Amino acid sequence: MGTAVKSRVFASVVDQHATWLALNPVQGCFKRCAYCFLTQRGQTRVPPVVVADASSAVTQLLASPLYAPRRPVALYTWTDVMDTVVARRHLHATLRELIAREVTNPIVLITKCGVPDETIAALVQARDAGLQVLVYLSYSGLDRRVERGVRHQDLIANFPRLHAAGIPIVHYWRPALPESATEPVMRGVLDHAAAYASASMVAGLKVEGEQMLADLAALWPELATTDGVADAECVYPRAFWDFTHRTAELHPDYPVFHSNSCALAYALGRPDAHGVHGTGLCRRSHCPAGQRACCAAAAGDRVVPTRVTVSTALAARGLAEVEFTLQPGGRELLIHAPVPTAAVAALTQDLGVRIEVVREAGDRYWNSGTAGAGPVIIG
Repeated sequence: MGTAVKSRVFASVVDQHATWLALNPVQGCFKRCAYCFLTQRGQTRVPPVVVADASSAVTQLLASPLYAPRRPVALYTWTDVMDTVVARRHLHATLRELIAREVTNPIVLITKCGVPDETIAALVQARDAGLQVLVYLSYSGLDRRVERGVRHQDLIANFPRLHAAGIPIVHYWRPALPESATEPVMRGVLDHAAAYASASMVAGLKVEGEQMLADLAALWPELATTDGVADAECVYPRAFWDFTHRTAELHPDYPVFHSNSCALAYALGRPDAHGVHGTGLCRRSHCPAGQRACCAAAAGDRVVPTRVTVSTALAARGLAEVEFTLQPGGRELLIHAPVPTAAVAALTQDLGVRIEVVREAGDRYWNSGTAGAGPVIIG
């Protein structure tokens, strides 16, 4: 499966993803997870490459037109930073650089590798110096047939170790495949996460393009015969979809979100900033009453954007000439032109509204709910 050798494609050091800015000074991964978006870019089964040192990376972040002080920044999304000594040392240096420059953005790390003691110590030191750091632990109960190279016992042990150190955890419940969508697996994953994490963020399976579809169909044959999977926000086995919408029956006080922006807002103690509050996506999440009240209060205080505000924001993102419709109430914006997903994500935070848009042909970013994509459920 996926045996063709692909040329390595490198990302910009600073980029915009759906929920956060991404800072990628180290790129590439030795792991061989069958579903990873990096595979289509030739960035799995390869040694990580340092493309910018810590000082240069932070300089590029602060100089980027995408940058804004309060916006979360996810570090090392094109590698697993915990996998190699070189990457971890780079992380330690980057944390020191962020602190030295008094950067106040929340910092997100995502991993499915064990977090060594010295890195936990570095995270604690950064937290104590005033840097807000969250760790997303990507865990869905898959085995090494799918997540090749991952030591799952180390991943599972991260939960109590980080919790004991006072490092906030978001459980990244992804990806969803039929083999991880059985009742015993899902219950085990939920029970473990609920004991240690602040919340779970549910995602399905990203299917990006025809080659990835062909590769993943070897694991999940129904993908090949289901319409719309390559254009979906995510694809979900029916059993997984149903289970993750009734977690309150098992853990009534544990939040489970279906929007990453909501999970992140909750973990950071903030209201929704992506126009999700009050939508169907909002209602699907098992969200604490206090967080819903926080979002409702912020929505009540929100300044509704005007056409002038929208035009100014579009011009700042290089979209001065596009036609748009601002829906009554100012909560949803329709852009009548193809726009890159990264630009849509930035505009969503600029304006605090939901945006629907035509996805730009050749967009290098995978499809997402931010760009108006919906789920596909199989089964």
